[in-house]
Amino acid sequence: MQHAVERVVAYLYDQYDQPISLADMADVAILSQFHFARTFREVTGVSPGRFLSAIRLHHAKGLLVGTSLTVTDISYMVGYNSLGTFTSRFTKSVGLTPMQFRRLADVDLSRAGYDSPAELRLAGGSLAGWVTVPEDSPAMRIYLGVFDSPIVQRMPVACAILDNGREAFELEHVPEGEWYLLAAAVDVRDSPVNHNGSRVARLIGRAGPMKVVNGRQTSLSVELRTPRSTDPPMLLAIPGLHGCGAHSVVTVA
Repeated sequence: MQHAVERVVAYLYDQYDQPISLADMADVAILSQFHFARTFREVTGVSPGRFLSAIRLHHAKGLLVGTSLTVTDISYMVGYNSLGTFTSRFTKSVGLTPMQFRRLADVDLSRAGYDSPAELRLAGGSLAGWVTVPEDSPAMRIYLGVFDSPIVQRMPVACAILDNGREAFELEHVPEGEWYLLAAAVDVRDSPVNHNGSRVARLIGRAGPMKVVNGRQTSLSVELRTPRSTDPPMLLAIPGLHGCGAHSVVTVA
């Protein structure tokens, strides 16, 4: 079944700009729609539709920061037949409008995070634990973010940057609820892959869903690994939030 999902993922990356239905994907997998949808979620952690949307928005982000194409042109190039639908889904996923994302360097991203009451953000619980990398890995900079989805969307409600291979972390003031911890590690010796300073993540890790309760600490560990073709694409923009350091962009293709 792993090979069937990998075949569909390759198809989605190749045809993301075309109309693609669940039936189309199931045909590529040579499975029934019900069996395919269940298998795809088991392998990737997300539904086929969300994976396809992540691919489209991933390409849209690259076009927004790497070209001068209009937002309308980009929306059609990545498979949307309505500018309104594209803008709505982009804004919901990223937490910024396409034009705000294009003006990334000039936007106060610290105001674009999770929209929760101030008293909830100041209360919350905490996530604490360890991040480990393979023993033969070079020195890595590790970006941690807490999100409401296994796909990176909107801004993290809490984040941190670690500069050692195996390091303890604690993320405080995480709002009560169910969250995912996503990690991406880059080799700081790598050159940026585009003019926006984006670097490719060499290792990634995920944990969750985890329940956070006000006033309590949740313990966890995250083991980083090499990205797989079945991992949803990630363009992670971590702003200068408390404890996160300078703005950075990390790409997982």
